[in-house]
Amino acid sequence: MEIITLDHEVYKDLANKIDRIATYVFKKENTPSQEPEIWLTSEELADLLKISTRTLQRMRKDRTISYSMIRSKCLYRLSDIEKCIRERIVSCNPQTLDEFRKGYLLTHKATTL
Repeated sequence: MEIITLDHEVYKDLANKIDRIATYVFKKENTPSQEPEIWLTSEELADLLKISTRTLQRMRKDRTISYSMIRSKCLYRLSDIEKCIRERIVSCNPQTLDEFRKGYLLTHKATTL
């Protein structure tokens, strides 16, 4: 067994750092997120952007949009798509996007209640 001795000030400084880290971690765990993350299938996104699924596949291949593969299925985060729209990488009517988000949240809140 090895014994390590610390100066009193060094120990207090270390304890303060550990307390700050713990406070940060517990604050993050207990803070509810603003909205749940919305994931779209290829069909939903193609319909939303008014493009074909083949065009969407081409955009994935060209790395124009980000996506995740889950159980061999392509899924897209709505927040990533909104970012692409804001940066004018992808074109979409913002009103259509807002209507989609509201409709999605309404239907999914109703199913979870």
